[in-house]
Amino acid sequence: MTTVVFLGPTLSAREAAEILPATYLPPVRQGDVYRAMRDRRPTAIGVIDGVFLEAPSVWHREILWALACGVHVFGAASMGALRAAELAPFGMRGVGRIFEAYRDGCWPGFDAPFEDDDEVAVIHAPAEAGSFALSDAMVDLRATLLAGEAAGVISRERRDALAAEMKRRHFSARGIAALADAAGGAAGAWITSNHISRKRLDALEMLRDMSVLLAGTPAPFRPRFRFTPALVWQHFMDAANAEDRAKLARAVWEDWLMADE
Repeated sequence: MTTVVFLGPTLSAREAAEILPATYLPPVRQGDVYRAMRDRRPTAIGVIDGVFLEAPSVWHREILWALACGVHVFGAASMGALRAAELAPFGMRGVGRIFEAYRDGCWPGFDAPFEDDDEVAVIHAPAEAGSFALSDAMVDLRATLLAGEAAGVISRERRDALAAEMKRRHFSARGIAALADAAGGAAGAWITSNHISRKRLDALEMLRDMSVLLAGTPAPFRPRFRFTPALVWQHFMDAANAEDRAKLARAVWEDWLMADE
């Protein structure tokens, strides 16, 4: 029974593997779910992290195809929460508070609608360098501010003002250190020592849920929809397969050149 999880800056693969033995792949991009299905034939797929700047994001249709093939697909924390909120009616299983906020359109405690993709966005190192985060997600800043209010170190008005200040920044410039500097004084010191990674907590919850499901040797997922392999889907598969053949050919050629030296 094969399990595939797409993971990056939210959580280390080592920590994740202690909860769920799986094949851990870098943040998902368009075509990766299709490739995982084609090459690994998994029982379950978990989506935590994904790319959206340097490559197209994972396509909804490839997730729908996985569901139609009987695969249990979970999502949480980051790109997984976004796609799960969008595809929950089709059977993708969303887990955690971030998924719930996207599904419901609000983050409990804040009045503004919750719908922006940038709420979970961070910049991170390349996969080959470990995918570690270089900024903090807005959802983590929100969770930390709510905790500060609950602890009595930040008023609701100051909490809202700080959240608005962080929201105005580009996602790459958001961080716990920046939030602590903006808060200043005792509140800033508290934030530095008590920051909350909501994305990490949701990712751990999803892995635990997947582990429980897989421990019971589940039957294939039974979709309540029909996947129609439209022409655009055939073109998508042809393009992905051609790209993989080209990469393989380049790798063989480079190996040959190195051996010839």
